[in-house]
Amino acid sequence: MSRFTSLYLRVPRPKTLFGFISLQTATELITLALIFNKVTGVYGLLAILTGYQLSFMQLSTYLYSIAVLVALVYLMPHIRRRDSVECLALAWLYVADTIINTFDTLVFGLEWYFASSALEDNNENIPDMVAQGIEKLRQESAQHGAAVPRETASSMVLIAALTLVRVYFVVVVMAFAREVLQKQMQVLVIEGRSEVVDGEDGPFGRELPDGDGRRGRLGRMMVSVGRGYWLEEPAAEQWADDVYPSTVPSRPSKQGVQIP
Repeated sequence: MSRFTSLYLRVPRPKTLFGFISLQTATELITLALIFNKVTGVYGLLAILTGYQLSFMQLSTYLYSIAVLVALVYLMPHIRRRDSVECLALAWLYVADTIINTFDTLVFGLEWYFASSALEDNNENIPDMVAQGIEKLRQESAQHGAAVPRETASSMVLIAALTLVRVYFVVVVMAFAREVLQKQMQVLVIEGRSEVVDGEDGPFGRELPDGDGRRGRLGRMMVSVGRGYWLEEPAAEQWADDVYPSTVPSRPSKQGVQIP
């Protein structure tokens, strides 16, 4: 059972994005795409200046988008610097945003479904925007026949596909943060601090540079969830290849020829 769990139920650990983009570049691109997505929150709040009345749900969504946007703008420069705390925070932020967006999409779909059923019963307790959208969909269905239902089904398939892509991006961003932590632990081991790194806090141990102060507390808190994933030790030969790929000594053959 443990072997099955370790092989098939563990979080994937990709080395690249789609097989040819490095994790660092992929994380930068994914973060940039999310920044453009969250910019809509700024334009949404500008609608207040035009006198448009925002609902509580719309206002909270726009404020949340702006908060995430500010966090992303702050964290993005740390991707290239490979700062462990910030890269780990970026991974958790992307995970949380994916969960929230998936939940919002699910709630909107259920609300649309139940509102559509209630409209058939002439229920007046339906938001005007939803009622108008459903009524417009019915008119288009009556005019074009089965074309609109097919388009609706295509939209659902597209949403599901985009959700799966978003989940894959989550795995990539997490893998990059894990790579940053692993590289930092490898360097600390080479510097002779293996007894400290072997602790449950990894590079955020209290005696290490990244374990001091508020950054250290934040790092220990984030790494405490999924510690087996973040701090799993790679093979020893992989450590040497990752940290100093050009310094791995060649193995001499019996004829004196260097075998790489």
